[in-house]
Amino acid sequence: MGTLLEVKHLSVGVRRGNKTFLAVDDISFRIDEGEILGLVGESGCGKSLTCLSIPALPAQAVERLSGEILFQGRSLTSFSPEELTRIRGREISMIFQEPAAALNPLHRIGDQIAETLELHGLADKRKRRAEVLQIMEKLGLPEPEKLARAYPHELSGGMCQRVMIAIAVICRPALLLADEPTTALDTASESQILELLQKINRDLGAAILLVSHDLGLISRVCRRTLVMYAGKILESGDSEDIFSRPAHPYTQSLIGAIPRRQQKGKPLANIPGKVPSIEDPRSGCPFAPRCVYAQARCAAAFPEETPLSAGHRVYCLRAAGIVT
Repeated sequence: MGTLLEVKHLSVGVRRGNKTFLAVDDISFRIDEGEILGLVGESGCGKSLTCLSIPALPAQAVERLSGEILFQGRSLTSFSPEELTRIRGREISMIFQEPAAALNPLHRIGDQIAETLELHGLADKRKRRAEVLQIMEKLGLPEPEKLARAYPHELSGGMCQRVMIAIAVICRPALLLADEPTTALDTASESQILELLQKINRDLGAAILLVSHDLGLISRVCRRTLVMYAGKILESGDSEDIFSRPAHPYTQSLIGAIPRRQQKGKPLANIPGKVPSIEDPRSGCPFAPRCVYAQARCAAAFPEETPLSAGHRVYCLRAAGIVT
């Protein structure tokens, strides 16, 4: 299995007024062909900005400050806007977390799915319609002919998300960026969306970057997991290692906060404090202010990488045996 995408030392800034604040801070990771990679962390940790930065999707007041992104060996960071436009939707697609906001309420579902095909050169209207009905059927959307004529307001939240997925995969991209695709869905719809993503991965061969704050979801679906906090990746490795032998105190705290059936009736565990704002001064480990093990040296400099096993990496002085 080869490497499909490689992110090297990516930093992303957000402009507020006359100042630019660091929101994603020197992160590196890879996505292999055909894998589902999980990216977890609390809201405000930079997960969505990381997704947007890969295909350089336009975002107001957001800019890539440094780093390189290699996709199939090509440097996306050196691509012109026109070259990036040819890749978006065709080779790299994104599923947004709010389908109701992403779908146009004035256009029929079938036309919105077909638009990506038209933008990428399929001029024949009948062929576009046939492709739309085929992908809808392949993804298990009910009554494709009828659904194609419907408007977004006539569909449930779960069905709107399935339509967004159809839009994302209509051109059979090699990489799918799924940004909190089950947010605000009920349990049944969440399970259906996860099954659909796994089907796309299995049947279409698309690699998926699955972003979520739900660790239970990530542990069920992803082969490898990245743990992100305040713009930094604090731990990475095989999901089995991450969830059975978490090394970073942040990862341990996240896993400890997962609701469990045997805890019914008891208070839920939480992590004291909150994710720092990008405007807050930062130094050292960003989790130190919330960490029960933190010592003065934790605030001095960000820890070096500590390898724990093949592929399992952590950035923590305690895991390295330097602090107790």
